[in-house]
Order: sequence, then C-alpha cells, then structure tokens
Amino acid sequence: MSRATPTQAQFAAEHARRWQDSDAARSYRSRPPYPSETFDILESLIADEPRHVLDVGCGTGKLARELAPRVARVDAVDLAAEMVAEGARLPGGDAANLRWSVGRAEEAPLDPPYALIVGGESLHWMAWQIVLPRFARALTPNGVLAIARVDDSAPAPWRAGLLEIIQRHSTAKSHVPFDMLPAWESGGLFLKLGDRMTAEIDFAQSVEEFIDAHHAMSTLTRAHIDAALFDREVRDLLAPYCPDGVLRRRIRGQVEWGQPLAG
Repeated sequence: MSRATPTQAQFAAEHARRWQDSDAARSYRSRPPYPSETFDILESLIADEPRHVLDVGCGTGKLARELAPRVARVDAVDLAAEMVAEGARLPGGDAANLRWSVGRAEEAPLDPPYALIVGGESLHWMAWQIVLPRFARALTPNGVLAIARVDDSAPAPWRAGLLEIIQRHSTAKSHVPFDMLPAWESGGLFLKLGDRMTAEIDFAQSVEEFIDAHHAMSTLTRAHIDAALFDREVRDLLAPYCPDGVLRRRIRGQVEWGQPLAG
C-alpha cells in the first residue's frame, strides 16, 4: 500500500473544519457501530488505577459512551462543539462519570493521569508531534494509547460502484490510503505493543441510513457536494441488492495499542 503524508488533501484544515457542521454531527450516528467485543478489548488494556480514560477526538462519543459504565471516569474531548452536543444527547451521553469538553487535543485542558487514552480515525487530524508527547505525559506508568476502528470492508458486489461514486463526488480528489501508525513509529513518537481484531458481526441498516453515514465524512458533507445527486446514485446502485430497502453486511472491530513517546 502506498503511504501518504499527513498534509494530503483529505486531512487539510478545510476538511477538518467541516466536523463543526451540525448536519455532519447528526449523520455521525448512522456510521457502523463498534462491535461490543471492541470494548472488552479496550477494558482489558487498563492495568492501573485510577481507571480514568481520555477519549480524544471523541466525536459523538461512540467510544466514550460505551466505556463510561466500565470505568471510573471518561473525559471526552473534541474540537467540534456540535459533535459534543450531539453526543451528550445520545444514549449514555448523560452518564455522571462522563465529562464532555470542547477543544483541540493539542491544547485542551486535561485531568491526568489516565490509565487509557483512546481515539479513532480523528487522530489523523491532530498535530502528532504535539499530541503524542502530551499523551505520553498524561498516562499512568502502564497506560497505553489505543486506536479503535470499525472495519466495514468485507467484499460485496456493490463496493466497486460505491467507490466510483464517492471518488466522483468527494471534495478531496487526491485521497490516498494512509496508515498513521508506521509514520508515528518512524518518527520516534510511538511504540506499538499489540493489536486485535474482533469477531465479525452481522450488521443491517436501511439504505437511507447507509447513505446518511457518508454525509458524516468530511469530504462528503451535504453542504459541500450535490447531495441529492449523490444519494440518488447510491440508491440506484444498491437497489438490486436491497429489495427490502435494508443493506446487510459483516463488520468487525480493530484495536491497536502502544506507548506514545516523548519524541
């Protein structure tokens, strides 16, 4: 797989600002969920007291809201106030031990030590030379940084057509697959310690929810593309495969973890 630099178009500030769009925040709930086993893995990584967790780039709190019942406290931080507000309204968002805050991970006030720091794809957007040493200082002696993802790439006959539609509508025309962990390691900012995949689970959602989830991508927000045309093309593509209007597929979770370094 070819590697890209963190300055590629899909990580530009122009796209990062789109997470502050209230419509994108609402659409985020339509993204595939983390399999429950993901949270078993994350909890197993906690070796120290206090059992405090930091969720950076939390979005609507898909990680934070599920982790809160398992630990003493979760601090959830995101740049987008709209995402934080939406997360606080969703199930589990009002947990007494879940503290929401708005700010950049590079400078937001933290309350360490944390036995676990978690993040998802949002870590792509951060200034790694700043946040990774900051995380290193905020962790307990055996604390780790874990990156959680949902793998929604199981083979399906409609995937090639969907990719063509996305590429044609996306506002980032130079998208290149990018794995940030090798870049962290080569920069002396991270030591990977392990990774695990969950078992696959069945996941079904309406075609309309599937389409909505794509508008929670920074390069496909409704305000920046011809959303009506995009939606129609995806509906037409999926119609032969979803006669009842429901898209069924297999997903799994991935967790990678290690020690952030001082650089």
